[in-house]
Amino acid sequence: MEAFLFSANCVLPLFLIIGIGWWLKKAGMITPAIVDGLNTITFNVALPLLLFRDIARSDLYDLFAPSFIIYALISTLLFFILSWIFAECFVKNKGSVGAFVQGCFRGNYAIVGLFLINNVLGYPAKGSLIVAFAVPLYNILAIIILSVRSKNPQPIRLGKTLKDIAKNPLIIGILCGLPFALFKIPLFSAGETRFIATAVDYMAISANPMALLAIGAAINFDKLRSGLKSVLTVAAIKLVIGPFIFTAIAYGLRGWLGFGGADLLVLLVMYAVPTAVASYVMASKMNNDAGLAADIVLVTSLLSLFTLTGWIYVFKVMGII
Repeated sequence: MEAFLFSANCVLPLFLIIGIGWWLKKAGMITPAIVDGLNTITFNVALPLLLFRDIARSDLYDLFAPSFIIYALISTLLFFILSWIFAECFVKNKGSVGAFVQGCFRGNYAIVGLFLINNVLGYPAKGSLIVAFAVPLYNILAIIILSVRSKNPQPIRLGKTLKDIAKNPLIIGILCGLPFALFKIPLFSAGETRFIATAVDYMAISANPMALLAIGAAINFDKLRSGLKSVLTVAAIKLVIGPFIFTAIAYGLRGWLGFGGADLLVLLVMYAVPTAVASYVMASKMNNDAGLAADIVLVTSLLSLFTLTGWIYVFKVMGII
């Protein structure tokens, strides 16, 4: 019972805020324009400052973990490849393959994942490190599958993709934080600069609540379409099957790779968070099955309340965290 309460207390705050966002929209207090504003502020200001703060005040010796980074990237790539093979074999409508595959491997880590990890562990720097490496890979792989499986196939422009990643505010926030950690610039300890650190803290703390409110306000049950079989298949792969396979491998190799409990939790959350909201936007802009993409985001977001609670419970019972 204690382990279950621990799990619920870690996960439920996240979904309570999402629920508040949905209720505020139903009550007319959050409009589509406000949702757009929340998303813009979160993505361009609050989340970059959150990542900047976490990196800037971290110990780079503890942060630098090649085996952790390599495993996260390789497992993400394998998740993508296996999802694509599965989709080509079992998805009848080939125009839906891109949205299906993206829904399987691309998680809402920067918002939901960081919130959950911080809620369980505090502010581990490796949680932010994933954003620097895995999230750009998400974008590259999403562009590949959506371009190849578009209703009107498009050439893959690697140069433009890399340029867009370099301009990503989240990546910029991480890069700006690296010199502070590398040279131990005392932004977060010196009294003379404490007011700057406090302002950064205030903005960083606002990132997750704003983003989660926006996610809740964007939920629309009326738009859920009839293709629930594909949606539920993606949800099973995204929330249960993929996390089980790749976390189990990491657990089995933990001694060889030097993974601790915190590392395993970060990896689990990376795999098990619901599908990224941005996947709908990209599917729509790149002439894929935007309806399927929207349904996947909605259903995985709702079901992850139960699956994430279950995963945290398992980790607690096993003594990993």
